[in-house]
Amino acid sequence: MKKLLYILSVLLVSLASCSKWLDINDNPNSANSTVPGADQRLPSILAQFADAYESGGTRASHITQQLANVYSGSARNYNLTRWYSDASAANWPWQAWYVNTAVNIEPMIVAAEKVGAYHYIGVGKIMRAWGFGYMADFYGLAPYKDFDKADNITPSFDDASYIYSQIIPLLDEAVADLSKNQELTAPALSKGDTYNTGDVSKWIKLAYGLKARFLSHLNKKSTYDPDAILAALDKAAKTAEESTVYQYIDDPNVSSDNIDKVALQYANTSASTRVTQLYINYITNNYTDAPTGANNMLDPRYDLLIPKSQEKDGSYRISKGVDMSSQQVLSGPVSYTYTEKTNSFTNKDSIYIALRESKAPNGRVLSTGTWYNHKDSKGLLVTASEMKFIEAEVRYRKGQKDLALQAYKEGIRIHMELMNISTVAISNFLASSSVVQNAGKLTLSHIMIQKYIALSYSPEQWTDLRRMDYCTDGAGNYNEQTGIYKGFKRVAHVYTQSYPNVTDWPRRFAMASYELNFNKAQLLLAAPNAELPTYLNEPIWWDKK
Repeated sequence: MKKLLYILSVLLVSLASCSKWLDINDNPNSANSTVPGADQRLPSILAQFADAYESGGTRASHITQQLANVYSGSARNYNLTRWYSDASAANWPWQAWYVNTAVNIEPMIVAAEKVGAYHYIGVGKIMRAWGFGYMADFYGLAPYKDFDKADNITPSFDDASYIYSQIIPLLDEAVADLSKNQELTAPALSKGDTYNTGDVSKWIKLAYGLKARFLSHLNKKSTYDPDAILAALDKAAKTAEESTVYQYIDDPNVSSDNIDKVALQYANTSASTRVTQLYINYITNNYTDAPTGANNMLDPRYDLLIPKSQEKDGSYRISKGVDMSSQQVLSGPVSYTYTEKTNSFTNKDSIYIALRESKAPNGRVLSTGTWYNHKDSKGLLVTASEMKFIEAEVRYRKGQKDLALQAYKEGIRIHMELMNISTVAISNFLASSSVVQNAGKLTLSHIMIQKYIALSYSPEQWTDLRRMDYCTDGAGNYNEQTGIYKGFKRVAHVYTQSYPNVTDWPRRFAMASYELNFNKAQLLLAAPNAELPTYLNEPIWWDKK
């Protein structure tokens, strides 16, 4: 009997312990906010952020006159080329950041803290600073302090100036965390890192690169500090290999019409997208005061950045660019289709080749696409090329023309290296008269136009255009002689409700419809004009002199 009671006693204790165990642990097969570890959370955060960031870049590239779109009065991208961003166009970058990315960063940091995964904490802080800085640059304001409070569904908005005051110190914190040794229980960063394959030194360089980027945006403010930028650049990426690049993979097991497993810029640039004449002019040095001489050479990037189409005889022709300041954009270019039966295109506007790569069933190449929008392209997120152009600008402003020239050339070189152009072709081009060779003749325009090319499909392209005031004089009028981005004119089909005056230029993106529909009171407290068409030409904080 005593033996039986002992067995029952042990069994009851065991069951009680089991019950307690079930009470305090989560079922790993049931989704909730606490089960995944930091290494399981990070890949999704990085993928979703790339979607937010590169989708913003596609939209911005229509505003910056890199990309054009076939005529369609109601199409989002056509309207973006008119500099009109409605709430619908604004939604995805906002949603991909807040809903898919930002809310997951703090849970990852908490999970990392439990096991001493300091490298994940550092990466989380970088992503938070990067994402909110990008939101501030794109929209001018965004919820920051209150965005992830579960009991607050109408968070207040913070101006870009406040967000900047938070993200610069956050990047310094990230460097400190990344510089720590992780605890033995912590997962290696390589388990979750799809950007830099667990290379902590590259993440530290990324943090300093972002710091240099954000500080460089302040050239109109009294707080602009060239030496602080140079100090950050000294610890940022200096080579193509040290750059942060997102490599996409073209899965051969996925059908050709499925765009879920391809480069973001392949998915984002549809058959309606075209390149502009301005973009081609910049690549071919066809602008006022462009470098030229007896030893001119075609930029080796030309064939990679402009789509080509195969002719009936098998030869290739390169796309013509859409002139955004011409009357053509009032009703064109029109879309076209290919008819295999006649082996021809339906109309003459096929000279403006679709950006997305495509091939007919008979094998004829309808578009080669471009280096940025192949299915397995790279997303150039923060590169050493960009860092060199930031340096070139700073050196130029400090009057250090020789150092500015050197950085300008290195910016071109590294961008070409990232595009896998041969060393010989790069060296020949950099030695040609198509590149400035005399420091005394280097201008800020030369630097920024080359940076424009290197930042293709990047939201930073638009940031630069705004802080350089496009190609205008002090009064905001287009001025070919004094303006930085030569040839960047107001588009002929400009959305006049938002830009009624010739001195009006695109300065911010429209606010996402979610905020207009469900958080309007807080939005209007921070931005009283958010519902007005002219809100789009209101400069954000760092854009004000």
